[in-house]
Amino acid sequence: MLQRDSFNVDVVAKPQFTGIGRSRWLRLLGPAFVVSIGYVDPGNWATDLGAGAYGYQLLWVVLVASAIAIVLQLAVSELTIATGEDLATLISRRWPRCSSLFWAIFQGAAVATDIAEFSGIVLGVELLFHCSLIVSVIAGLAIVAAILTLTDRTSKGLEYALLAAVGIISIGCLYELAIMHPAWGAVLHGATVPRVPDAAAVVIAVGIIGATVMPHNLFLHSSLILKNCTECTGEERKSRGRFFTRETLVALNAAAAINAAILIVGAALRGAHGSFESAFAELVPAGAGAAVVFSGALLVSGIAASTTATVSGDYIFAAFSPLRVSPVVRRAITIIPAALLIATGVSIPGLLIWSQVALALVLPIVLVPLVIIMSPVCGRKLVVSTAAMAALCVAFDAVMIAQTIHG
Repeated sequence: MLQRDSFNVDVVAKPQFTGIGRSRWLRLLGPAFVVSIGYVDPGNWATDLGAGAYGYQLLWVVLVASAIAIVLQLAVSELTIATGEDLATLISRRWPRCSSLFWAIFQGAAVATDIAEFSGIVLGVELLFHCSLIVSVIAGLAIVAAILTLTDRTSKGLEYALLAAVGIISIGCLYELAIMHPAWGAVLHGATVPRVPDAAAVVIAVGIIGATVMPHNLFLHSSLILKNCTECTGEERKSRGRFFTRETLVALNAAAAINAAILIVGAALRGAHGSFESAFAELVPAGAGAAVVFSGALLVSGIAASTTATVSGDYIFAAFSPLRVSPVVRRAITIIPAALLIATGVSIPGLLIWSQVALALVLPIVLVPLVIIMSPVCGRKLVVSTAAMAALCVAFDAVMIAQTIHG
């Protein structure tokens, strides 16, 4: 079994702590909040902003996507506790002949994720500091590299930094929500009455699913939980498993509320024509630094999410790749393609949305193995719930594909 002490996955894990009481849960706190970054990342900002063009009509999709994600992350958590191994390793060991194929698909998903996250960094730098595209790309690479370097020896340090990032993004989104004065009756209607206005909205809806139920988060959450349970007895691992279940419910429900707030702000801006630049311009007259808060929160979300996507690429590479290379090369494989693509000047809003659609299409390739592996070791109710959520993801994909072919 591959054990990990830090985000450098090549070193042997050490016991995390032996204390009790408050210091104990403080030392455990982190994995679910790291995963919650995926709920408020630039991909969510892009899809929620696009959904805002339909007012609040697609708000129910955010809630459905969040419910799916919570069930799947709980499933991954229980599977890791029950087996003492992370999801990537379990899949690789169960289907060894498919490891290279899995690696290509999942590494591609990590790259697609980083495209969205890195786009957020570039846009944030451009909007805040009025830098050119190339300067913004270079600045983004430097920021992510610096964070990974500074926290390389202590993954807990990175987890706490990302937890702080979630707090900053949340404050920014709540501030924007407060100054937008949304029509709460319409918000409630959009959250409770499922409706897809047109075929283009189907693509946005699937993008919201992909932006929230992210394949790399399943691998990342599993690996972080395992890291906190190394050298535990069976009973101690179960105790920590209960803690991680509670943490997952708290962190991901809070993140779901913030994700919904982003869409509500997007609806107040009527989607800003699907453009972050337009949203920024529309917020300037609102005063009190609304536009600066918007772009600052986007920048923080991009930095945090790009970091988690790059780290998850580490774990995917270690479990599935037939190659053995240094951590620097592994991380470069994940983030450099995103930087190069954005540097070409492609349309970032379109790139953001379609990268999330790609993630939604990859989801079944993760979820089917997950259900198969967890069936003999996890509770029946959780297995059935996970299978139902997987089927729902497939249904969304199928509807979008059918709409695309029909169109």
